[in-house]
Amino acid sequence: MNAPGKFEFGLTTAQEARAARLHRESIVIDLLSQHAGGNIFGHFPPELLAHFNTQAANAIAASGTGTEVLADVVYWPYEMSLQGRSDLIREWLRAGGLTCGTYDIGVHDGSDPLWKKWESVNSTYAQLPWLRYVTTAREIREAKQRGLIAYYAHCQPESPAPRNLKAFDVAYAKGLRSFMLTYNRMDHIGVGCTERVDAGLSMFGVDVVEHCNAMGMIVDVSHCGHLTTMDACRHSTKPVNANHTAARGLYDHARGKNDEALRAIAGTGGVIGVVAVPFFLSGHESPTIEAMLDHIDYIADLVGAEHVAIGTDWPLQAPDELLLAVLGGGGQRLGFRKKDGLALTKRLAGFDDCRDLPNITRGLVKRGYDDDEIKGILGENALRVFEQVCG
Repeated sequence: MNAPGKFEFGLTTAQEARAARLHRESIVIDLLSQHAGGNIFGHFPPELLAHFNTQAANAIAASGTGTEVLADVVYWPYEMSLQGRSDLIREWLRAGGLTCGTYDIGVHDGSDPLWKKWESVNSTYAQLPWLRYVTTAREIREAKQRGLIAYYAHCQPESPAPRNLKAFDVAYAKGLRSFMLTYNRMDHIGVGCTERVDAGLSMFGVDVVEHCNAMGMIVDVSHCGHLTTMDACRHSTKPVNANHTAARGLYDHARGKNDEALRAIAGTGGVIGVVAVPFFLSGHESPTIEAMLDHIDYIADLVGAEHVAIGTDWPLQAPDELLLAVLGGGGQRLGFRKKDGLALTKRLAGFDDCRDLPNITRGLVKRGYDDDEIKGILGENALRVFEQVCG
């Protein structure tokens, strides 16, 4: 197994130096980050980890399903930092060179207990001195200059948004700046990518796109069905993103976008964030980070490197055994089907956790991208969209 950030690409000494410089200088944005990844739990001191395991087991037993405690699990490393007991999460994010990741704000009517739980937990860690929640491109650039980790708020509506535009105003006031129109299934807005039928945006969905355009919220189509994606691109007057997806022309998975959709997204000025989710990228039993780079190449060749970004979406920040206990049967609940190949503990070799972000840069160097293209893919392309839509 390679050391973090040291996947074997066969780079020369000069290429390694160039990659290190580019990663150090670049604004690195993960448009759908999962924090540090589950590996981090095994690196805490034994006494802290024992306490965590006891807390998690008790919470899961008390809740019945464990779903309600997932937010506490994901944010436990941040809690340790807030308590001054361990800054491992900060150290790992900095080791990866991350400038800006994501956190969750929901679009809901206030009655959804899961959204209320996530938002309550998120707000707790806004006070960490090394973390900054941001709403503008300027704040992301300032975070880079000051050595802070920035997070912007993105919504994946696993619970469908209510049929009320005022809910979007409330979420915007809380800091939400990117909204994915659907999750996997059909809802009031449109049709998700694993639904039985595809009907595009509803009339309310068109209203949502127009409302997001007017308020300065990015429209995202990552989990949307094809016709919903195409409708969003037709109706939006601002750039549309697919911030965590892949190229379906390279590997035929429902979570990818076909060439027509990729061209449509690029045609709006938006970006396509490529995931590090192995079973979305390849049918190979043990794929490596090369599979992720293959999708970057495909999309760059199709629509231009200026429309490519990073949206890893993987691996989830929880111990493997806890993920299986809490979400092992959650695929169907979330709209994933057996044929979608959901494998919670599978990871790309070369992207085991956030410390492997430099491997993306190193791989892009190996594949012959120039400096401007690499800086664009790592963050400047996403930042361009953020500035155009959000300010």
